[in-house]
Amino acid sequence: MRVLVIEDDPVIGANVCDYLQTVGMDTRYAPDGIVGMTLAERERPDVVVLDLNLPGIDGIDWCRRLRAGALGGTPVLMLTARDSIDSKRAGFAAGADDYLVKPFLLDELAMRLRALARRATGRATPVQAIGALRLERDARRVRVGDVLVRLTPRSFQLVDLLMSAPERVFSRADLEREIWGDDPPGADALRALVAQTRRAFADAGVDPIENLHGHGYRIRPPDPVA
Repeated sequence: MRVLVIEDDPVIGANVCDYLQTVGMDTRYAPDGIVGMTLAERERPDVVVLDLNLPGIDGIDWCRRLRAGALGGTPVLMLTARDSIDSKRAGFAAGADDYLVKPFLLDELAMRLRALARRATGRATPVQAIGALRLERDARRVRVGDVLVRLTPRSFQLVDLLMSAPERVFSRADLEREIWGDDPPGADALRALVAQTRRAFADAGVDPIENLHGHGYRIRPPDPVA
């Protein structure tokens, strides 16, 4: 597994890279966001460890740029010294897949990186369609017919997850764990995310997210909104 570590503290960066190499991961290190973007485009890592506070390009902007480009499906684990809901919300809104607050355990970091890589591998098909609903993973786009659905990075992640197993009913706990890791930002975060995503689909005239009360959510071929 190829891991790109972008961290402006050289001690933390060296410790992370050294440990990940001892557990069998191939690491590359960047001291700032500019070098990190260059390495990402050249090395095409399987997963990125990204510090929130970076010189050159900060972690939030870096993650947004990654999601908008050809490597938009690459999993990102964000590191920060900030332990606040607002900073976590900003990271997830930019497209981060997971979050660790400094100081952290290196073995926990490795476990989370492996989990992110497994999820990404399970959703490796670049284009997937269910009826008129089409998800383009590399381009980070969702279309209904010829209509582009304007999703936030987090809404795209939700649709991507649901479409990875179209017959599966994802429980609330399943979705929260997959989207936010072990620390969801609030009790109503998932409900708000689903509502936001459905509004985006409503603008395209469909509602493909089915809520099975007491069980969870699944994706379905989109029917026109009444």
